[in-house]
Amino acid sequence: MGGSVSKTFRQSRVFLSYARADGQEFAKELRTRLESEHISLWQDRKSLEGGRDWWFQIVEALDQVEFMVLVMTPAALESSIVRKEWRYARQQGVCVYPVKGPLSIDFANLPHWMRDIHWYDLDFEWIKLVQDLQRSCTQPHVPFMVEELPEDFVERPKEFESLISMLLDEQRDEPVAITAALRGAGGYGKTTLARALCHDKRIQEAFDDGILWVTMGETPGNILGKVEDLIYILSHERPGFTGIDAAVARLGELLADRDILLVIDDVWNGAHLKSFLQGGTRCARLITTRDDGALPRVVERIQVDAMQPDQAVQLLSAGLLLVPNSLKETTALRQLATRLGEWPLLLTLVNSVLRERVNRGQPLAEALRYINRTLEKRGLTAFDAQNALERGQAIKSTLGVSFDLLSAHEFARYRELAIFPADIDLPLITIQRLWEATGILDELDTEELCEHLYRLSLLLRCDWATRTIRLHDVIRNYLQQEVGSVEFQSLHAYFLDTYKCDRWADLAPDELYLWEHLADHLIGAERFNELGKTVTDLQYLATKADVLHNAQDIESDLTRAEEQGSNRVVHLLKSAIGNMGHLLNQCESQIETKCTLLNHLLYRHEELSPLCEQFQHELSRPFVKAQFPLPDLSHPALLRTLQGHASFVTSCAYSPDGNWIVSASDDFTLKVWDVTNGTERLTLAGHTDRINGCAYSPDGNWIVSASYDRSLKVWDASSGAERLTLAGHTERVNGCAYSPDGNWIVSASNDNTLRVWDATNGTKHLTLAGHTERVNGCAYSPDGQWIVSASDDNTLKVWDATNGTEHLTIVVNTGGLFGKVMGCAYSPDGQWIVSASYDRTLRMWDSTSGTEHLAWKGHQKGVNGCAFSADGQWIVSASNDGTIKVWEAQTSKSLVVLRVEGALYCCSFSIDNEHLITCGARGLYFLRLVQ
Repeated sequence: MGGSVSKTFRQSRVFLSYARADGQEFAKELRTRLESEHISLWQDRKSLEGGRDWWFQIVEALDQVEFMVLVMTPAALESSIVRKEWRYARQQGVCVYPVKGPLSIDFANLPHWMRDIHWYDLDFEWIKLVQDLQRSCTQPHVPFMVEELPEDFVERPKEFESLISMLLDEQRDEPVAITAALRGAGGYGKTTLARALCHDKRIQEAFDDGILWVTMGETPGNILGKVEDLIYILSHERPGFTGIDAAVARLGELLADRDILLVIDDVWNGAHLKSFLQGGTRCARLITTRDDGALPRVVERIQVDAMQPDQAVQLLSAGLLLVPNSLKETTALRQLATRLGEWPLLLTLVNSVLRERVNRGQPLAEALRYINRTLEKRGLTAFDAQNALERGQAIKSTLGVSFDLLSAHEFARYRELAIFPADIDLPLITIQRLWEATGILDELDTEELCEHLYRLSLLLRCDWATRTIRLHDVIRNYLQQEVGSVEFQSLHAYFLDTYKCDRWADLAPDELYLWEHLADHLIGAERFNELGKTVTDLQYLATKADVLHNAQDIESDLTRAEEQGSNRVVHLLKSAIGNMGHLLNQCESQIETKCTLLNHLLYRHEELSPLCEQFQHELSRPFVKAQFPLPDLSHPALLRTLQGHASFVTSCAYSPDGNWIVSASDDFTLKVWDVTNGTERLTLAGHTDRINGCAYSPDGNWIVSASYDRSLKVWDASSGAERLTLAGHTERVNGCAYSPDGNWIVSASNDNTLRVWDATNGTKHLTLAGHTERVNGCAYSPDGQWIVSASDDNTLKVWDATNGTEHLTIVVNTGGLFGKVMGCAYSPDGQWIVSASYDRTLRMWDSTSGTEHLAWKGHQKGVNGCAFSADGQWIVSASNDGTIKVWEAQTSKSLVVLRVEGALYCCSFSIDNEHLITCGARGLYFLRLVQ
């Protein structure tokens, strides 16, 4: 870097960018005016040094300045150089201030970010521009989280251009907010292709708010941490979220209205993917995976398979100092590439051997003969690229060629890496711990061996900045098979023994790797009893919660132990951690974590009492212990509290198969949750006011929502995309329901009416008028012939679903305000209707005659919601008194009462008659009816 230029850069705060074709004179005059205001500038044309790369000098300048003043003219908009300058400036956190030039431009051709920011008109805003340039720039960097392409990168135009066409609007080079996927077997170059896409100029210009990258792997570990990393990149905030749901919601907010490409690399499990698919209407996602089943239902797929022959030869010969100079050598390379199945992983491994030999002086023909002889010696006589089993044999033979470059001692250490999890960055200090015990390697020896392995392409990554390495998952899988189960078990045990830890609760807090992966190694060592003992040690659970700040990691250990056949105590602890995890995540110190854990376990179950007694003896004094059960102690039926909405949750519903839950909130959004683990799958944003109701279609493909904004919306249940808006009510919409055949939607409104809509196109079919006050709820009969509605006018009404005529009016209560009917539901056989009322009762009515059959009393405040179980045996109710009650449907007996904080507004049974949900002021509660 030239000294004089660097001095100029340090003194300059402003970079002036313009197109010479039509902005040079304007820029010259602007420079003079700014300098008269004592603002120092670097102007690309004026300051470039002869004999030096011009773009390198511009990069040096943009690395130093705080502001770019961009003279916007038609030529500037068309200039690839000017676009390159502003793109790089934003990536470096330089504030870009567009100034209107002498000629008008077409705003429609501008990037989104430039349309949204302030433009300076110097005829009226000269003083503002000067004042803004005299302040400090606080513009965050536009993120670019993508590694550089490997030196041996080979273009693959077919797959690449298909991907480009998916992500870009061909007419205007605008980004397309879709979810696309590269899928194929391990080692075929999906990740490299994704990296190449991110480095493409067209992609960087289109997604000008940044490119994000997150790597998952077979066991992604702390997904919350990965979400928080993206939040930090976008906002430079680390709020310390207590659960994945709130973090995903925040990420969705940060992605909103930004042209961002998010790459989710190496996805093995669809459940791991869900947290990264929420929000961002202008955000595109690119997923790489080997498992098509891990992908969302709606995704554009591109298959990444073997390279084309010419591409394979190019990769095989990359980096050779002596290029093939005869037809015979070229043919030999092509034959070897064919033998290797044009598989990028195998080609890269063989290329490492070729480079080692050829670049040390061996003729290419001899090096090729050596490789072919070695492959033949290892049993590979023919290779069919279409046969996965033979391809696996090719891996063994090809890896053997690379292994021959290692000494016996080096190869022994390399094989030992098989015990570590796939697709994580392994700390060198952890590897050294193992290698010091097995091979007497110190820190320097470990670094040198890792560097050697990386040069031979036997490591995917070797990062000296973070002091971590990563093993390619295909090679790791191969090594595990080669090591064998007996040695594999012994290596895990040997590694654990290096810690010399009699009780894992005493593990040092800075041993982050083992805190995250202890269960993996205990299972690998087949120390199942030790695993069970460890996860039932409350000291271990509390310390792990404090070290990792994520109760889901504790729950994961308990799940792993449960899978290995641990006792009932493990199951009880897992259930307890599941519904108190959000509290543990909020603890700010180890003693706070320990006291919270103790007090929420003390009165939970007598089988946990011995653990609590032992834990108390070990706690440092003083500590706080509850004398009686805590008032907010989770009920044993509470499986999990789902947090993520920013306000009250007003409605909830199960999908027909019971696998998903949809919730509606005063925060203007709906959310879809995974029943198996409580993770948030989708956020549906589009309403402009609070949402009061939601329901699934009978086939589970669609969700309908009802809002204060006087509309209903229909959403794709798998992708979250908005399909229809149903407009026509003149006041807020309070409830909605699908007909049993899925063809119709009924809605209830404050305008005193119900409306029936065509579910396929959103047109209004019927208006049901007859109530004299607002209508709070509605439901179809199981046969689809009738609709029941609940109203503030103290009545239920039954309507003919085909023509909208009123069939029956049921007066629920004549008690004025306290007679309001808030909810209604049909029994599965259609014989009965249950109503929920502000008079604190539920009542059951004969659906044909309207006569009262039963009344349930027991709530202390108004009842907002009610529902039948799928078998008709139970009725559940939700009340303003903060309780959910389960009743026998044919008696007046209340069987279960669960109290939570705040009012409850809605409730629903799953199809299995065992699980149920309720929602209210504090969130969404996922429950199980233990019979």
